[in-house]
Amino acid sequence: GTHLFPDHPDIIGDRGVGPYLEFSSELAYVLTDDAGVCGYVLGVVDTQSFYEAVYSEWLPKMCEKYAAPGPDKSTWNSTDEVANGFHNPPKVIIPECLSGPYPSHIKFNLLSRAQGKGMGESLITCVLESLKQSGSRGVHLDISPDDIRYLNFYTSLGFKEINMPTQPLNQ
Repeated sequence: GTHLFPDHPDIIGDRGVGPYLEFSSELAYVLTDDAGVCGYVLGVVDTQSFYEAVYSEWLPKMCEKYAAPGPDKSTWNSTDEVANGFHNPPKVIIPECLSGPYPSHIKFNLLSRAQGKGMGESLITCVLESLKQSGSRGVHLDISPDDIRYLNFYTSLGFKEINMPTQPLNQ
């Protein structure tokens, strides 16, 4: 996605991957092939502490790195949209139904060229084992309930669907 942000090619990584590398790099796994990076899985042992660090340490650094966009949203480009998220982040609220039994979380992405080859399962298995060795008692992840393909994939790995509260987690 760096081609979408020619003025700040690091911004998308700073938003989606940077805090994990900063605060939980020992639980970051990257998959490469002959064409380059084709997937990753990121883990966090304590989701609540992770987000506290994101808000108190990571976001202030990103606000220094990326200027706040002007007030006229009609002039914003894609970089401005992401930068605004650093300056005006939604508050992530982890409900008790997750933080109690599943305090850890993972974030996973696999490009289409690497899908269907067992590599995604291997990446997730690695991070789940590392989380277990780090003392995790349960792991959650966030996906759309409409994404049947991913629901089936995670179910095949032993994940269970949890009915979430009707209010949004990001406020």
